[in-house]
Amino acid sequence: MTDYPLLLSATIPFLIALFFFFFFRQSPRRASDFPPGPPPIPILGNIHQIPLQKSYIKFAKWAQQYGPIVGLRLGPQRAIVLNTWTAVRDLLDQRGAIYSSRPTIPLIEHMGITDTHPAFMKYTKNWRRARKSMAEYLKDSEVDKRMSIQDAESSQMMWEILQRPGEYKEAVERSFAAVMLDTVYGRRGTIDVTKRFFKIQDEWTALLDPGAMPPFDVLPFLRYVPDWLTPWRGWRQRAEALKQKKDGVYRGLFQDARERVVQGKVDDSFVARLLEEQEKEGYTDYDLEYVAGLLLEGGADTASTAFSVFVLAMAVFPELQRKAQEEVDGVFGKCMPAAPEGADATKLPYLKACFWEILRWRPGFPTGVPHATTKDDTYQGYSIPANTTVILNTWAIEQNPVDHTSPNAFDPTRFLTSKFGTTHPESDAPPTEADAWRRQSYAFGAGRRVCPGQRMAENSMLLAMAKVVWAFDIVSLEGEGELDLSMETGFTDAFLTAPKEGRIGFEIRGERRREVVEREWERADGLLKRFE
Repeated sequence: MTDYPLLLSATIPFLIALFFFFFFRQSPRRASDFPPGPPPIPILGNIHQIPLQKSYIKFAKWAQQYGPIVGLRLGPQRAIVLNTWTAVRDLLDQRGAIYSSRPTIPLIEHMGITDTHPAFMKYTKNWRRARKSMAEYLKDSEVDKRMSIQDAESSQMMWEILQRPGEYKEAVERSFAAVMLDTVYGRRGTIDVTKRFFKIQDEWTALLDPGAMPPFDVLPFLRYVPDWLTPWRGWRQRAEALKQKKDGVYRGLFQDARERVVQGKVDDSFVARLLEEQEKEGYTDYDLEYVAGLLLEGGADTASTAFSVFVLAMAVFPELQRKAQEEVDGVFGKCMPAAPEGADATKLPYLKACFWEILRWRPGFPTGVPHATTKDDTYQGYSIPANTTVILNTWAIEQNPVDHTSPNAFDPTRFLTSKFGTTHPESDAPPTEADAWRRQSYAFGAGRRVCPGQRMAENSMLLAMAKVVWAFDIVSLEGEGELDLSMETGFTDAFLTAPKEGRIGFEIRGERRREVVEREWERADGLLKRFE
């Protein structure tokens, strides 16, 4: 039996010794040429000032005080927060060779997938290999070939919402995950598979949250402290259990997909392509499991979250919902929207404006995955050392009142008068060279790490958005003004933020549309049977 009092008496002096060692070894005094920020304290730096939840809001406030680039000390590590699109352009986009790596993330390091999970890999040859494979599969010409699958899955979503409107979030998650299961693995996205995936994803994002794991990336001695002596009791067991679950689900999906390829059932899936190039590119099976898994993660989580924001906005702003319905009805009449017209922004400009406004108003990844520098750099007189963590504060960029009038208001029309949803339409002034670098949304990230699946997300979202407003009136069941739109209180605190639970209803817009939804589901079911 372990003698805990004895162990504790032996451990405390060790911790004290470590404390003073790092106290005298690390000097968090701010270098005069490092970007300005809040004053640090010994050892911790600025860690004690950064909220564990929704830190991007605090970062945005610091930007008003210290400037667009905020410098921070995270223990012995340095970090900068980019709060304007011009800073993102100048560093992440135009200096990608320096700003494309990743910092150490405790969960990823402890799970041993730093060199396996493409989203968290350092800027290495292996990352570039994985990126190339994903980019080739997700280029516009290839993605548009799969619109029939996106069309079918969104039709099934409408039928599922019709059958169980109270469980619409389950239908939404299944649909967007199913698109990725169909296209990446060549298997149908059934509810049992998608529910298992999202359950693991919930654990994954929870452990990625700041404060869920000891920050041994900034205080290295914490990795040697028994977890029962820390506020993170049991973190090792949780991380190891999560790794087993994640490995298990990705291995099972990959092996099933390989069998389907061998049997000749599917020859155009992403896994089929990966298997063709496996020997040439030097991939291991474990590499491929996580390359394919990343596409599932990115396509399922982010799209379903953005669609939930759209549903929330339509329920709270019925007058805007009617504008969307009038536009969709004007194009499709009595027929439910379908591909490719249902994803054509030129035919549905207001709905496309809603899409961009969703990403601006309530971005799912307000800070995304941090970047890291690989070399020393200078910018606007500031020195940015190698191994500096670089945080893209999407929230601050998209909520900047200088660029966006009433930034906290949901107003899709801002994207009808301006490509970037800015206060002043581009027609007021001739385009500049800088405009060529500006992105319509920073919700997809920036630089060489920008999400390669943007076109696929747009297609899936527009089809689903068009169908849901065509088929249903989306209403709040919480009473007028009761659905919480505040980012501070109405959205989750997770790494991927989403609307909190709120009762929303879906009322079919007439019996004729009910019949169309049911008939379109039968057609979709026939198309999707090839993945069973």
